[in-house]
Amino acid sequence: MPLITLVLPGSIRIKKNSKRIFRRGKYATVLPSLAYLEWEKQARNVALENPVVPPLTCPVEVTALFYYKGHRPDLSGAMESLGDCLEGIIWADDTQIESWDGSRMIHSPDNPRTVVVVRW
Repeated sequence: MPLITLVLPGSIRIKKNSKRIFRRGKYATVLPSLAYLEWEKQARNVALENPVVPPLTCPVEVTALFYYKGHRPDLSGAMESLGDCLEGIIWADDTQIESWDGSRMIHSPDNPRTVVVVRW
């Protein structure tokens, strides 16, 4: 079974936490937090150094070890953020992820990172 291993720097940021509301006249748009956008930018840059060209279109299994700093984020939000972040680089769409077996949160104030293993 082929696999890809990535180590993404920094503590995971949850996409749905700390949203910003951007207003233009009577219209409002909800945007992700600046912290999430910065984390996503760094993570995508690392993933682009090891791209799967073209992105995988088959079902994938993902194991993610989230080494976080500070307060413990929720695991489901972390998986959703990671799935969205790597969409179009590693997999074509995050709906291809069939399992997140073995994924977990680990407190690591000195070396926050996310270790991702993708199997197909």
